[in-house]
Amino acid sequence: MSKDKARDIDCQEALKLVAAYVDKQAEGDDTEALEKHLDSCRHCFDRVEFEKLFKNRLRALKVDVSSMNLSPKVRQILEDL
Repeated sequence: MSKDKARDIDCQEALKLVAAYVDKQAEGDDTEALEKHLDSCRHCFDRVEFEKLFKNRLRALKVDVSSMNLSPKVRQILEDL
């Protein structure tokens, strides 16, 4: 399916797909729908770009988050990167 035929999604649904998309874990239909949305929504496009940059920077730092005094939820998010 091409982006032209992909389903239309709103920002709320798009933002739910961002993490999987950035991690290249989104399903084909979700990827196409999100990419279609990103073509016309600067806000969501900027969010995706920020998430990619943030994730790459964290990887580059090679920070051991297990020794940081973080909330368990934040620690798990960072460890999953």
